[in-house]
Amino acid sequence: MAESEAGAAKEIRREAGPYITPYEVAFGEAGLEARVFPRIQAEADEHGEDPAARERFAFLTLAQEAVRDMAPPDAGPEELEEHRALLFHGFNFWRFGRRSYVLHPAVARYLVEAAPALDGWQLAMPVPSVYVQLPPNLFWASISTDIPPEPVDGFFATVADGRDPIGGAYQDLNVLMVLGMRRGRAGFSVIPFDTEVGPGIPATWADAPGREGAKDFENILPGGEIAGLYSILTTTEALKLLARAMWYVDTNPADVEAFPAAERRGEERAGQVPLTRLPFHHVRLAGGGTLEHQGPTG
Repeated sequence: MAESEAGAAKEIRREAGPYITPYEVAFGEAGLEARVFPRIQAEADEHGEDPAARERFAFLTLAQEAVRDMAPPDAGPEELEEHRALLFHGFNFWRFGRRSYVLHPAVARYLVEAAPALDGWQLAMPVPSVYVQLPPNLFWASISTDIPPEPVDGFFATVADGRDPIGGAYQDLNVLMVLGMRRGRAGFSVIPFDTEVGPGIPATWADAPGREGAKDFENILPGGEIAGLYSILTTTEALKLLARAMWYVDTNPADVEAFPAAERRGEERAGQVPLTRLPFHHVRLAGGGTLEHQGPTG
């Protein structure tokens, strides 16, 4: 009886969250992961290219064709680059097993408020490409100063090993911040950026102020302080949050629980973003918190 009740409780928690990923919206429902991704992988293998290296991925013929198919016919250079970055991360996310980490709100708040020092820790990701999903409506950002802020869904992160001209090892970290995931919207907004990490490369963004004249992640929405909301205004803040999340996953394995892909969706309320159909890892704070608390924060 106890075993049956425990299983039922776990199923309830699984059905309660998290929300659909941008990967599913952009690639799963369009069928690209089945039709295009294996062909891109075959081309990379044929030419001995590492598709986790952004500049090498861009030279793959099938990747270039896929970007042109994804983007609107009148897309300008900036929009094409955004689609190119999305394809790069989506492909590598697929290639490395579609590994996602869903942060419980308590973990996200701890990473901001406690600002854990990462001294002596070098960026370590479970696999070379992951998606980190933030609690709904807790972090806000904008793709431009003249565009209203949108909720940040999370980050794609992909790393590739490299060597500098004198043979020194480093990793190239590419990040894609995803904003504006909501029901009824055909797409979402993205902000791509990258940095180098690894031995001998000081992560200056880990200790530097995230913004001038204000506290890191300080809220910018009217009334947001009452709800305890945060904002991400700079790539430094985004890198800090991502690195802290990966540090927590790396150093607190007991607080990371794997869930299999759902066989069916849970009940969805009107206006609610659909739930994911992918397997995921739920990241709790010191063993506390379950997925029924993963609903919107504001």
